[in-house]
Amino acid sequence: MDHPEHTRSGDQVTVVIPTFNRAADLERALDALARQTARGIHVIVIDNSSTDDTEARVRARAARWDGRLDYLRKAPQGPASARNAGLALARTPFVLFHDSDIELADSWIERALAHLAAGPDLAAVGGNIVYAFDRGRVNAYGGDIGLTGLAWDVGEGERLEPGQRPADRIWINCSAMLARCDAVAAAGAFDEAFFYGYEDSDLGWRLNLAGHRVRVFPDLCAVHHVDRDPGAAHPRIVFHYCKNRLRSVLRNASRARLPLMLAAYAAYSLADLLLRSGRRPKLRAIAWNVARLGETRALRRDTQARRVVPDARIFDRGGGRWLPPTPLAGRRRRGSGASASGHAARDADAAADDRV
Repeated sequence: MDHPEHTRSGDQVTVVIPTFNRAADLERALDALARQTARGIHVIVIDNSSTDDTEARVRARAARWDGRLDYLRKAPQGPASARNAGLALARTPFVLFHDSDIELADSWIERALAHLAAGPDLAAVGGNIVYAFDRGRVNAYGGDIGLTGLAWDVGEGERLEPGQRPADRIWINCSAMLARCDAVAAAGAFDEAFFYGYEDSDLGWRLNLAGHRVRVFPDLCAVHHVDRDPGAAHPRIVFHYCKNRLRSVLRNASRARLPLMLAAYAAYSLADLLLRSGRRPKLRAIAWNVARLGETRALRRDTQARRVVPDARIFDRGGGRWLPPTPLAGRRRRGSGASASGHAARDADAAADDRV
């Protein structure tokens, strides 16, 4: 199980689940995957060095999966690196990026495969992610990117209404996204320097500029098991969010759009530094990008060489906003097992703060 090699010729989908200290959540996710109506599913759990009993629980379940559940333990390098590790092991035409705190509806994979089959130009599909604490409320229906480089979940906090229509998006939350393996690999997969945050919006942007479409469908529903109340983001998470946002703009924005986005990024960042706390990690994020500008420029050349769609057309798939309609103001939701005291402990200890 340490080196997954069991994908069979009839398998269609490799499910890649990055995880870290979420054994109970992971078991619930695996149970939902076991109920899927689609056949030919191979699951790889990529463990970012959990200290709980994640490995034991996965191994205990493996016998019931007939060789289609594998476990790989790796250094704690974040979900972007874990997803790439799973993608590299996939021997199927499709990959489902699936977080360990997600629970899929029983027909999710079957329906998602049908949408991809009906749309040859679709690189990835997703749908409604709803909150477990209120399944009538949307966590995400795809994602958007503003002129400042900020990325956010479309529909966050809104009521789940009947009559929703499919829609093209700039990106899809990788909590539950089914994609074509070859399209993701050709786009450069996930940027492993991101560690946490913006890795899915960055990939979606690159898939779009390479001429693919990413689309959400209302019949694809997944449940996200997170706390009802957001908690303060740890400074290390703030650092990664800020550095990743700038790197994504520098790499992906077209030559015509880059000056506008950099100006908007600078204006927003200046206001953020002046008006909010957490200045040190935000300044470190800028310094990180300056130090790695040569590396980012090389990635930019490669990315722009694959461009076939102008950013104007890509951003038409968004809402045209500069800022998210529901700002979290430096807060984020965590796993649903956290208590108020758990939040305090996580804020005090980066190693216990979810992905960190």
